[in-house]
Amino acid sequence: MVQTLQLKTTKNPYPYKISWVKKRIDIAVTEMCRLYFSIGKHYMCEVLCDVVDMDVCHLILGRPWKFDVGAIYDGRANTYSLEWKAKKLRLLSQPSDNSWDSKEKSALQLVTGSALLNAWKESSTMLVLVVAEPNENFSLKKVPEAVHHLLQRYQEILSETLQSILPPLRALQHQIDFIPDSVLPNLPHYKINPTEQTIMQQMVDLLLEKQLIQPSLSLCAVSALLVPKKDGKWRLCMDSRQSIRLL
Repeated sequence: MVQTLQLKTTKNPYPYKISWVKKRIDIAVTEMCRLYFSIGKHYMCEVLCDVVDMDVCHLILGRPWKFDVGAIYDGRANTYSLEWKAKKLRLLSQPSDNSWDSKEKSALQLVTGSALLNAWKESSTMLVLVVAEPNENFSLKKVPEAVHHLLQRYQEILSETLQSILPPLRALQHQIDFIPDSVLPNLPHYKINPTEQTIMQQMVDLLLEKQLIQPSLSLCAVSALLVPKKDGKWRLCMDSRQSIRLL
């Protein structure tokens, strides 16, 4: 406050140190200043104050001032009462932040042109946001041709209403690692039930163990299977679908 108002200071005849202004720092009080101040409309006084380096500009009235004016403190109301020039004065406490928040605030905030120009000169960057009503007559004619073609192609899966939020994050329920040129090991060649497929697979494995049959590595090979007849002979069944595809 002394530096802001450019007040004159004098040397303190009894310098001392205080440490309650800033933590773990002792501040030397070596100067004094005579200050004239007022509280409200009726109280005006001149006091001699010690000058302390502080982060804020403020005037602290301590016990010497309370003793001189005979101030009485009310603990419940958090107020000071005193008599000044045949008038009873009552100093109220500063309202809390909650009381200010409880007051209704206007949703519309206006700024003058000069204040806007000053803010622009200080920041040198200004962003202007224009709020407009949504256009209900929006059509796909304004969309580029490439995007218009995609919208018509996938109109069944695209929503007509644009969502204002992103879709929720979903964890992976099933993760399948695909390997190129891989074959499903449990894919049967014929549409049969699992029990018959197991029996047929056992028969094929038995023939492979006895080396009566062997797998073919040719791309043009077809699947073949020996099926026993009622008269004890064998019938060769072939799956020619692969060869037909090659043709």
